[in-house]
Amino acid sequence: MTKEKDLKRLMEIKSGSVKAFSEEVGLAYTTVRSILERGIFNAKVENVIKICKGLDIKPEDIMGIEKPKVESSIETLPVKKIPVVSKISAGLPIYSEENLIDYIYFATDKIDSNKEEFGLKVSGDSMDKIFQDGDVVVIEKDSTVENGQLGVVMINGYNATVKRIRYNGDQIILIPESNNPNHYPQVYGLNDEVKIVGRVVASQRLF
Repeated sequence: MTKEKDLKRLMEIKSGSVKAFSEEVGLAYTTVRSILERGIFNAKVENVIKICKGLDIKPEDIMGIEKPKVESSIETLPVKKIPVVSKISAGLPIYSEENLIDYIYFATDKIDSNKEEFGLKVSGDSMDKIFQDGDVVVIEKDSTVENGQLGVVMINGYNATVKRIRYNGDQIILIPESNNPNHYPQVYGLNDEVKIVGRVVASQRLF
């Protein structure tokens, strides 16, 4: 049984139906139904918190739900709280107040728990074959980006961008993965200031 089915069962035990539970916790029924259908790990943090409060469980516990028994203890899976920023600007700390927009919880078995990670909200369609506008990519900060991997790069002091990275001698090539033909590979050389912010290790879609 999936975690979402377990959650649905817990909601029905608690309130009689998912719709009744939604009203009790102050969420639209369509929102809760969408979370159960699309996956709890893709939901907004504030909605997960409301659901957890309604079920009297912790957000960390939701990662390890195994059986829909209200009175039994729920096995937990370690998770990591990751800050999400709207952009990365030159001259500003990554986690500056104006950039920090949210937090997500990510299972540590999917990332290196000893590394520093942060989330970056995707803007635009230059990578829409992989990420949609509004998705969050998880970045392993200061990690080496190998040839052909996805990374976050800052060029000549401009806001950082997510691209597939290729190396050609002294050149670095940023390759879009887009359905929009107006996006072209960008080539930079020794005369450009290139900073690799980190490597993309995961992504999460919020709704």
